[in-house]
Amino acid sequence: MLMKMAAASTTSLLLLCCFAISRTDSQDPCDYNALKGKDFIVPLSLKLEPSHRLKWKHNDNFIFDQRQGKVLFKRKEDDVSENGSLKLTNLNDRHKGIYTPELFNQDGNVIENRKSIRLCIFGPAPKPKVTKVCSSADVTFTCGVQAELAKDLKFAWLQNDKDLKEYTKTLKRNAEQVEKDSFRCKVFNPASSETSDAVTQEPCYKRKSIFPEKLLGISTWIYVGAGGGIVLVLVIVVIICCVRAKRKKRMLLKEEGELRLQWTNEQQHPHHHPHHHQHQHQQHQHNHPPEPHHHRSQQQPAGHTGPRQHRSKQHREQHQLPRVPPEPSSRRPPQAPRAVDQIDDEQPPPLPQPRKKAAKTPRV
Repeated sequence: MLMKMAAASTTSLLLLCCFAISRTDSQDPCDYNALKGKDFIVPLSLKLEPSHRLKWKHNDNFIFDQRQGKVLFKRKEDDVSENGSLKLTNLNDRHKGIYTPELFNQDGNVIENRKSIRLCIFGPAPKPKVTKVCSSADVTFTCGVQAELAKDLKFAWLQNDKDLKEYTKTLKRNAEQVEKDSFRCKVFNPASSETSDAVTQEPCYKRKSIFPEKLLGISTWIYVGAGGGIVLVLVIVVIICCVRAKRKKRMLLKEEGELRLQWTNEQQHPHHHPHHHQHQHQQHQHNHPPEPHHHRSQQQPAGHTGPRQHRSKQHREQHQLPRVPPEPSSRRPPQAPRAVDQIDDEQPPPLPQPRKKAAKTPRV
């Protein structure tokens, strides 16, 4: 009886040890992580000599055998480089596992210090999409991916592109506290990672505006736009009116200045053009022959070459005195000398006198 109990206990211990060993092997970390569909090179930790024999074993199966540089056996899609590293192409799930190299010298003895390599194969991480659900004052974000691609994926969250150190599939926040914040979710595995587009908490929380959204069934923004258009038109009209008024005022000031300048010139220089007045007086005399005056003070004696009265004054006196028809005489009566108005005025030449008729000598 004791012997049976001892044998049973021994069998139980062996089973527990085997289970522990298998579990430990399954949880061993990967030495290398590779993506499906890509190529990968498993490095050889030993130095390969031309005289050596090299074998590669995948888990418990030999996949490559080379002796002194000559390939004896290899798997179809695999190859070995010059330094003995194993080349794997178009990776898939059957490539994952433990790769062990075996190196022999010329005598066929195994060279020590060989090292096994665990290779893990992962699919590329898909791009996730964030969805949100509003509940009272909170908002819940969920990082979603396709179910068939979610294997071996882990999740992380970023708020305003800063890592939150939260590695869950969902994230809950107060909507008002994250009113202006953006959120992204990240999925990753040991070989790759992808990040979603940014989302915000709207419409879970929206700050109330002072103005109503609609007024009489019409959006408030329509009223704002119409008012802005009217104000713009009024501003343009005011600018046009100001420009026109300024231009009109400038023209009036210019005309007023010209009139003031003309009046000032006439007051300061009344006899500025003596030759012009003399020319007009001569034309007046040509059209109207001089008439004798009955006032002795205005007559000049014949042959008088002294200063004459100013033409403008003489012309004015001619208009003031009544005209008297000339006496029937062939000789012009002598005229008295005229008074001089201004010393600085130009003295005109003496008037021409009519020729005296000489006495006729009787013919013999």
